[in-house]
Amino acid sequence: MRHISAILTGAVLATVCSSAYAQERTESYLAQHVRAPSDALELKVGTGYTQGFGTIAPGRSLDNVAGAGIGVSVDVDYRLSRPWSLGVEGQYQEFTNEQNSSARGLAANLGVTYHFEPVLRGDPWLRLGTGYRLLWENDPTGAPAGLTVLRHGFELLTAKVGYDVRVSEDVALAPVIGADLNLFVWEDPSNGSNQALATAEVGTFVYAGLQGRFDLGGDRGGAGEPVATMLPPLPPEPTGVTAPQAESPIAPPPAEPATPVSPSLAVSEDVVRACKLSIDSIDKAPKFAFDQAALLPADLDVLKQIGECFTTGPMKGVDLRLVGRADPRGSVAYNQTLGKKRADQVAAFLEQLGVEASRIEETSRGKLDALGRDEATWAIDRRVDILQR
Repeated sequence: MRHISAILTGAVLATVCSSAYAQERTESYLAQHVRAPSDALELKVGTGYTQGFGTIAPGRSLDNVAGAGIGVSVDVDYRLSRPWSLGVEGQYQEFTNEQNSSARGLAANLGVTYHFEPVLRGDPWLRLGTGYRLLWENDPTGAPAGLTVLRHGFELLTAKVGYDVRVSEDVALAPVIGADLNLFVWEDPSNGSNQALATAEVGTFVYAGLQGRFDLGGDRGGAGEPVATMLPPLPPEPTGVTAPQAESPIAPPPAEPATPVSPSLAVSEDVVRACKLSIDSIDKAPKFAFDQAALLPADLDVLKQIGECFTTGPMKGVDLRLVGRADPRGSVAYNQTLGKKRADQVAAFLEQLGVEASRIEETSRGKLDALGRDEATWAIDRRVDILQR
């Protein structure tokens, strides 16, 4: 079992290191938006260090019975919504200690998980659960040779926190720490005579390790929308400015005028008035970075105001149109894709705030309406317009 756990640990560490290297090459990797699943099946597999503390029987210290060890866990959850999932977890541990030849534990619990940032690549989460725990002690000191004693009871509470790093739309890796609170009530020597302990004993197991999560199926958007927010890689584009091209793909008509409200966003006047946005004029502020679609902190502040307005405020139930834009450098086709990617980033964040995906239409004008002639004016072209549909 230790060899299997070591192999699993090595494999997960290698994947995390590879992911970290990729993050060094990608600015704000953990802040990138991806669509979170709902109505999905989740499979989680983990391994790490574990150890017991407290007491397991009258006069018998748990840390002397179950010292340092290694454990593995398997968790099957159902993703009820983007933040919430419910499921069952099974854990198996092996311990070593001087007061016995070996000890092993088994626990199962039902738990609920809350994801704090389900549409970000970096997603912290908390899991709480309750269940049942068993611990076998082999050849305890002072007992006849070959004796195995099973002690068992209730896992009153288990808590686990982790930080998912979503390496793809369906796979996440997370460092995890956790602990549980157990009440041992019964013991059963190998002769099969199950009996109550003289007094119920309280013990805890702490845990630290790594976990992989795999999402299977589910919904990541409204009907007819792509499963994931992240688009395929943009086609290669030569360095510098590409000469204007005569042909252009079919695009929606130009959007109505919009007022800049944050570094990467502009909002139509009717939305500004209805939502009573608290905004400053930032006509000269930079927008999206060249060839990038990551939102800035100032964008998120404004989007939170808009999300509240369209979920519980004056625009509740009203549909939105998001128009992604780009500066004039590069080909028409390339900038159409880049504009759509920027609109998708805004849509993903609004969905996290509670705006239904079916109420959001995402389009791109790319470079078709760009007016910039230098870096200052190109920056204004790189934005997403938020309009009432």
